[in-house]
Amino acid sequence: MRLTTFIYSLVAYSLIFIPFTNAFFNFGGGHNAGHGQRNRENTAAQGSYEDRYLANNCQGYLCPDTLECVSYPSDCPCPFPASQLKCGLPDGNYICISKPASKDDAVNNIYDNPNQNSQFKMEGMRDCGWVLDEYYGKL
Repeated sequence: MRLTTFIYSLVAYSLIFIPFTNAFFNFGGGHNAGHGQRNRENTAAQGSYEDRYLANNCQGYLCPDTLECVSYPSDCPCPFPASQLKCGLPDGNYICISKPASKDDAVNNIYDNPNQNSQFKMEGMRDCGWVLDEYYGKL
């Protein structure tokens, strides 16, 4: 008798809570379910990263993040230049970091200028100066 009561209770709770959890946690994708399919189709139309890498006719250095053809690895652009700073390292490598956020438009203009942003160092900001301090173990 107890087992059947337990089973009925379990079924009743499942019928009540599954729709709630499905809506709350969006199991199954909900209204955005089609976006994943479109992204997979776009990727398939462009070819896989490996296919694009192998089919590239670059005579110089092929940047692994962007597949840009450049003369030297240090010439590679960041994948998201509008929101990233390219910080050169003393060993010839580079690292891309998020641009620091500031309420000061003059500071933002410096970080947006590719000729100035990698040399600019502002106290308290995680910019290229901060990266170099970390590289040299000063932090």
